[in-house]
Amino acid sequence: MKKILLTTLLITASYAVPAFKGALTFTQADGGEFRGNLKGDEWFHWVQDSHGNAIKYNNQSKNYEYGKIKEIQGNLDLVPSGTKVATGLNAMTQDISIIDPNILSKIWKQKSEKAHTRMIPKHACPTKQTP
Repeated sequence: MKKILLTTLLITASYAVPAFKGALTFTQADGGEFRGNLKGDEWFHWVQDSHGNAIKYNNQSKNYEYGKIKEIQGNLDLVPSGTKVATGLNAMTQDISIIDPNILSKIWKQKSEKAHTRMIPKHACPTKQTP
């Protein structure tokens, strides 16, 4: 019974939950607001504005910033760029290049596979032993 329960929990936990599909309002540290949609799941997520820009929250500046692709330890990742998402009238004047959705999909797949690999206990994958 314990094995069945453990197996069920592992299988259930291995599936990522998709992000909320509707548009939300995000508030910057200075009180400015912008609308965007959550993308991704618990393994990899970002906000996408109505122009298709990928946005990440910067924990240091406490602002949402346009994302940029950066290689970290041999893996691509989406990180805050240092350019705060413009709000109000300033939003119309921002010239930010849109990140290729194929790159975001590649990062998402990579992070999901890595997370699933960490979740499988080593003893759950028997190895072939030679006599």
